[in-house]
Amino acid sequence: MHNRLTSAQKWQIALYLLGLFTPLLLYVNLPDSSRSWSAIVGILPFIVVFATINLGLFYVSITVADWCQRQLSRWFGNDFLMGLSSKSFLLTFAVSLLLALLFTQMLHLVLDGIAFVVHQIWPPSTYQSKPSPFTPEVLAYIGRAHNVFSVVIMLSAFYLTISIRAFQQLRDVQLKAERLEKEALLSQFEALKNQLSPHFLFNSLSILTSLIHEDIALSEQFIKQLSKAYRYILEQRDQDKVPLKTELDFIKAYTFLLQIRFEHKFEVLIDVPQESQLQCWIAPLTLQLLVENAVKHNRMSVQEQLLVRIYRQDDWLVVENPIQARDQPEPSTGMGLQNIINRYALLTDRSVTVKRDENLFVVKIPI
Repeated sequence: MHNRLTSAQKWQIALYLLGLFTPLLLYVNLPDSSRSWSAIVGILPFIVVFATINLGLFYVSITVADWCQRQLSRWFGNDFLMGLSSKSFLLTFAVSLLLALLFTQMLHLVLDGIAFVVHQIWPPSTYQSKPSPFTPEVLAYIGRAHNVFSVVIMLSAFYLTISIRAFQQLRDVQLKAERLEKEALLSQFEALKNQLSPHFLFNSLSILTSLIHEDIALSEQFIKQLSKAYRYILEQRDQDKVPLKTELDFIKAYTFLLQIRFEHKFEVLIDVPQESQLQCWIAPLTLQLLVENAVKHNRMSVQEQLLVRIYRQDDWLVVENPIQARDQPEPSTGMGLQNIINRYALLTDRSVTVKRDENLFVVKIPI
């Protein structure tokens, strides 16, 4: 509830209040002699001026109410004003009472100023040919009615601002859920494209075919790691987040497959404390996308091994690799990295940071 209402929303609430309470105020204020249509037409300019003044004062009062709500939410929590507790009701009534007092004082000042100007231009003696129907008793009654109406108006303004803000929060949650679902689908697509594609499977099976004739024990281990990697993808790709240890176990299996494929020209060094692996969470397949990008865009050899480091730094999981640009760079859409950034924007207020210099490519992931 810390977000301010927009000017358009404030004017919308002000118009609601104007349309709801102006007829009631006119009904209370007009004497019986002025309730005919001809009399109402005669005082129509006064009604327009009165409504315009009220509209402006409503906007000011709603702005103050909006500020009060944000302060109360900051002090007592976002859900405080949404509840039905006695404390919430009493504070709401107290704030509305203060706003009603402010509204009444502002209205009196404005009307007194207008009356002063009118009396200077047209003295009362020039247009008062008969006694005024507004006796002191009538004026006192109208004053009390105005005070009551001011409290009711401010209560309405207070709850209308809460209602609009609650509706806006609900809409934001719905949009966030829709975006999260879309990002999850994009993540699944990226994972399927990089991992479950026929090309990747063909390479894995080709490597396995060669291993069977050369090293039966290694081929058995290759099958186990391949099965483990595919099982993780199939089981976790629909989750918003998974334990860090689960993701790291998958990366170890995935790294093993890549090391066999690239003949140990590639290495992933994991330096994350065991307690962090058990306590922290991560979006699934995040590390896989980063490791895949490192392999795709960097050259590697026995003499110039590609080393990807994964380690914890405060509340961040850091993935870094040296920049060893290929002679013939692979085309990049940037979809994988952008997918990670977008998913974390929906999961947390802390953003994924990407840093690139002459020697290192570093991605910091909030955990």
